Amino acid sequence: MILVSIISISSLVSAFDSEHLGQVGSIYLDDLWPLIEQTPKLKREFEEALSKSDKTHDICWGQRFPGAWEHLAGERVAPYHCEIGDQVLEIKAKVRLMGKNGKVYEKITPEAMRNAINISQTNLTWEWMTEISSPNK
Repeated sequence: MILVSIISISSLVSAFDSEHLGQVGSIYLDDLWPLIEQTPKLKREFEEALSKSDKTHDICWGQRFPGAWEHLAGERVAPYHCEIGDQVLEIKAKVRLMGKNGKVYEKITPEAMRNAINISQTNLTWEWMTEISSPNK
């Protein structure tokens, strides 16, 4: 009975490994902002860095769902990398993919590619780096 409970809890905390999507795409700050606003400390740090930046626009990248994903093609998910001034902000999140009736997809499979229709990103963590290590460098 205890083993069943442990397995059940473990399956609830699993996440989709978005780092294996194989593509990276740019994302506008306006599109990333709702995620940043989920965490007040991240929002404050992000706004402070933007206010110190002398660039006219700052660029972010996220993992991109390739065209083979029937309902999610082109969507961006964490991890994100944002160049702000002379720093890079890396934002990670717990990514969950869901299909109809709440089915959760934890791996890239043909079934997930056909049926995943919703993405959630929670439990944000982030790190500021001074070395530019963005995906396009």
